[in-house]
Amino acid sequence: DFSAEFLTMARQVFDMIDVDESGYLDKDEIIDAVKANKKVINFLQTCGNQNLMYLLEPARLQQALAVLDTDRDGQIDASEWEDAIENALKAKLQARAAQR
Repeated sequence: DFSAEFLTMARQVFDMIDVDESGYLDKDEIIDAVKANKKVINFLQTCGNQNLMYLLEPARLQQALAVLDTDRDGQIDASEWEDAIENALKAKLQARAAQR
């Protein structure tokens, strides 16, 4: 099932970025991952969520973090990440339905 695969991959990407295993993504972890981790880069490029894609663009990174960080604590936690992923998934499913 596409939805389950997408959500599973999103959780794996969160874990790949969260190198200190804190349960949160901070700006430095994200910057390191989007520069060097090919799996993270590929997922962000194809996920369908504009704010997640913006993490790949240094000029837009800060703005994207501000949108994703809904409680404004300076970090992206798993629930904030999954909210963004669920929005991306809805957009992808709508696009697929429109193509049929």
